[in-house]
Amino acid sequence: MNETLEDKRAATTAVKSLGLLTDLRARALVLVAADSKVGSSLRLLIQLNADDLELKRLVEEFLRREDSGQAKAKGQPFIVSLLVPFSMENKAPKEECQLSFDRPPSYLALLDSIEQEPTALKLEQVNFQIKAGKEFVRQDNWTRVVGDRGAIKLAIIPQKAKPLSSFTNEEGMKLLMGPNYQEAETKPFALADLKTSARLDDAVMQVTNLVFVKDLLIHLGVDLALRCLRSEPRLHLKEYAKRELISPLLYVASVLAGELEVAAEFSTKDSDAAGSVDFVVLLNSFVISVLEGKLHDTLKAHEGQLYASMHACREQYLRMKLKKRKRDTDPMTQVPSAGILTNGTAYLFYKCYHGGQPKGQPVLTCSEFMPVDLHKGISADSAADNVMKVVKTMVQLFVDQKKALSSFWSQRAVQ
Repeated sequence: MNETLEDKRAATTAVKSLGLLTDLRARALVLVAADSKVGSSLRLLIQLNADDLELKRLVEEFLRREDSGQAKAKGQPFIVSLLVPFSMENKAPKEECQLSFDRPPSYLALLDSIEQEPTALKLEQVNFQIKAGKEFVRQDNWTRVVGDRGAIKLAIIPQKAKPLSSFTNEEGMKLLMGPNYQEAETKPFALADLKTSARLDDAVMQVTNLVFVKDLLIHLGVDLALRCLRSEPRLHLKEYAKRELISPLLYVASVLAGELEVAAEFSTKDSDAAGSVDFVVLLNSFVISVLEGKLHDTLKAHEGQLYASMHACREQYLRMKLKKRKRDTDPMTQVPSAGILTNGTAYLFYKCYHGGQPKGQPVLTCSEFMPVDLHKGISADSAADNVMKVVKTMVQLFVDQKKALSSFWSQRAVQ
């Protein structure tokens, strides 16, 4: 007999597991040790003892366990059955689909596959929870929930994005900068050096009959003076009335920065936040700055909404233009996010960029409080002078954002 040590060990383990009587165990060892194919030898043992029904039962039970183990070792698929609502509003009936894995996946691999599944409710664009029976599945309990199953049924519970206006300052900062956020640091923002004798773009001259930058600034003063002629800005009781003093500055600054668009009531949505932003400044669909207009002087109380707006506008662009997925890292970290808070008679500027320590940590800066004296009966010259610092800050912010975006796309074209 060509016996090997490995054969003997396999035979001994197999035969002991049968729980045979001593004489049968001895006979089995002789048969099994002579052949490395344990299963074949055990079947021969049954043939030689055809009348021993108990022996037959024990051997067949052992062989079933062996066959099951071998099938599992060969990667029998692990099946995940998903129940997914058809939409956020219509949560029943549910769409059923199946995911197949070579082995039970990690929690992150499970999420990745779920988000890629082409369901009616686009799971890659919404936040959701997962339930197995009555238990919510998380990264810390997924392994225990799976156990030794070969399949599992999961239900998807979608979570609606929060309205922009509902974000607290802490929630908005955490959304914009991540869980390890730091409070905004107050720093002076740069002012643009406006050359009043410089000519305006041909397109601007054609539609306005204005020729020089000086003419545009004079026009701004006249526009503001007219808006203050019959009403007192400081007594406006509606946000839309405050915006009447905001839009002239924003449009002039976008013209002076060049090639920018301004959109009002801009709808934005990502998996965490959704709503309408009062104003956005765009360059080739990228929101280089958001602006939220508020009614009262307590501007800092609305920072959470501004931060959520900055985040949602950016994520929407990354998803639509760069096909960024929900948990992918931001590919545009070299382009800051920018925002402006104002009530028409005071301004705060914000910029979030990646450059802190540890390396790449988001940094948030805020300008000093910039009051603007606009009152009933103000002259055009005084109105233009009083808003000049704000206009110059806007122009420089927009120009810096344009440069950062242009640099990003130039580098991306080379790669």
